[in-house]
Amino acid sequence: KVFASMGFGTVAGVLFFVLVLFAAITSSIALTESAVSTFEDELHWGRRKAVVLVGVIMLGLGTLSCMGYGPLSWVKLIGMQFLDFFDFLTNSVMMPIAAMLTSLFVSRIVGMKRMEEEIMHGESTFRRKKIFIVMIKYLCPLFAAIILISSVANAFGIITM
Repeated sequence: KVFASMGFGTVAGVLFFVLVLFAAITSSIALTESAVSTFEDELHWGRRKAVVLVGVIMLGLGTLSCMGYGPLSWVKLIGMQFLDFFDFLTNSVMMPIAAMLTSLFVSRIVGMKRMEEEIMHGESTFRRKKIFIVMIKYLCPLFAAIILISSVANAFGIITM
């Protein structure tokens, strides 16, 4: 409706969606490349084998997501369609876990001294050092854990958000 109300709306609409298509394709290539390079580096597979496996996995998961509200609408995981389940798994489970692990890795393994050196590189002072340390060591893992627990509890009907 927005494009229909504009002058040259059809041209602008077509151009907009073509650009969105190119953005989606380039993003999917970037995401695919990281998975392919992991198979190549860690398992010492050839590129062709890694690309085929990642492509098959992407095609399978993508097909399940597309058909979850159609022919496979009767299949539910934790009471969710495939697309909703994958969204829940990545956004509500994997991202908080990655945030917790990243903050613990930075604070415990890399160490705050090395982080301070990296932040100070090219700077004269580290103005919010104490706040940064408290956030990385304590607040980030705590809030990521709260997000993880509340999201999982909501998915299982223990709480309602």
